[in-house]
Amino acid sequence: MMREYCKIFAAEARVIENFGFSLEVIAQYLMYRPANSVPYATVEAYSEGVFLTYCMMDPNGRLVTRNVSEVEQKCCTFQHWIHQWTHGNLLVTRLEGVETKITNVRVVTKSKGYQGLTEQGSPEAFEQFQTHHQCNYYCGLLGLRSLKPMDSLQQPTKMKGSRSPLLNRKLGSQSPQLQRKGNSPQVSRKANPSPKVTRKIAETEDNKSGAKPKPAETVEVLEMR
Repeated sequence: MMREYCKIFAAEARVIENFGFSLEVIAQYLMYRPANSVPYATVEAYSEGVFLTYCMMDPNGRLVTRNVSEVEQKCCTFQHWIHQWTHGNLLVTRLEGVETKITNVRVVTKSKGYQGLTEQGSPEAFEQFQTHHQCNYYCGLLGLRSLKPMDSLQQPTKMKGSRSPLLNRKLGSQSPQLQRKGNSPQVSRKANPSPKVTRKIAETEDNKSGAKPKPAETVEVLEMR
């Protein structure tokens, strides 16, 4: 199962240009030896190099992680990624191996029976992880959410003028119906009085003032406008 999770993690990291190399969980195989006193054994490919422990649970149940080298930082990011991917229900407690070749993976679940696992739930380990995990450069590249509520509160808020690209597209492209309403011929006709109304108003004002009505030719010119 953890090998499949690591494949998804590596696929997401691969599309990020600055992420660099990713991790690989070595495949383990079950061997059946009927003539042996211990008939079942697991085997895996031999890794040549310095064998290191990147994270583990000590005898007191305390989660210990190393976050110095690039491989160690990516192991911490892998822990954070699985925690977020499983909605806080699965946590990696041991990662060992040679460079990027990871083996001896151990996990704990927040409650017993998650994804069919028989491990006892360990809420204490999750509390430790959320308290002590320090997000690094690779957590930021993957866009992982902070595990500490105070960190999210201290993040700078977006300016009012900043909008998402989707919102910009929605605001930039007006609806055709709204454009037709703004340029409606009926609105234009209402805004511009008709020549007949102008003529009647002019005649009324002339009658009040005692002035003679304008010649018909002048009226025809107004109507042509």
